[in-house]
Amino acid sequence: MNVKKTLQTNGLFLVLLLLIITSFFIFFNPEDSPILEIHFIDVDQGDSILIQTPNRQSILIDAGEKNQGPFLKGYLEDHGVKHLDMVIGTHPHSDHIGGLPFILSNFSTGMVYLPPVAHTTGAFEELLTTLEKENITLKKIPSPEQIAFEENLFLEFLSPHRDYQNALNNWSIVLKLTYKNHSFLFTGDIESAAEANLIQDYPTEILSADVLKVPHHGSSSSAGMKFLEVVGPSISIISSGKENPYGHPHKDTLDRLYQISSVLYRTDLQGSIVLESDGQELWSIISPIMTDTPTR
Repeated sequence: MNVKKTLQTNGLFLVLLLLIITSFFIFFNPEDSPILEIHFIDVDQGDSILIQTPNRQSILIDAGEKNQGPFLKGYLEDHGVKHLDMVIGTHPHSDHIGGLPFILSNFSTGMVYLPPVAHTTGAFEELLTTLEKENITLKKIPSPEQIAFEENLFLEFLSPHRDYQNALNNWSIVLKLTYKNHSFLFTGDIESAAEANLIQDYPTEILSADVLKVPHHGSSSSAGMKFLEVVGPSISIISSGKENPYGHPHKDTLDRLYQISSVLYRTDLQGSIVLESDGQELWSIISPIMTDTPTR
């Protein structure tokens, strides 16, 4: 074969290859991928949820106990988080807000939300001190209406909008996220009273969700049957610590989830769980817990 012609052919092939590679990175850059990721992070006996939006904004809901702060920082960094666009401490108990001071001291932060209730614990006092030190002003919880966080992605703060006095669990911020055809309900540690109020205050289409973060680590005082029937989750996530002293999740709650045929994931048995969605489909590389009968 003519050497000159061979070189020309090889050169053309290389040019075409470079064009294909360049096009891939332009049109299929993972940073621009329209995929929603929701991380239910294993912080032992506590809650922490990272939402990474299609436009790569980051929302953090809770941060586990204080001793989970360094681990959570590493987890966020490992998943490319450099700035937190929104931080939510669902309620003042330490297994939800204990790690927040460390996180807020190590990441720049946009909006921070806490429920309008105080607590006298060291964890809550440390959080307030950190907010002041970092010059972070708390945002008022918005009215219960959809907020367009970005294109095709909406947030809705559903609770608290009542006075629950000393019942701190029921003060939990309840947040609904909707991305195209899929929705997610994050419930903190709400118990039966707050669940009943949500059912009373909102029509079924507002409370219904494809994915439910089961309230209060699967405690028997939460996730009542009426609430589960209204939400109707096809997927339920329980965040709790392995062999925790509270017996979470309780068998009664597992029985109810089984009765509504909700697919179950548990951080105490499976570690951190990541759900992904393009707005049409919903998936995880982790297989759900498959049982014929409810188990502890």
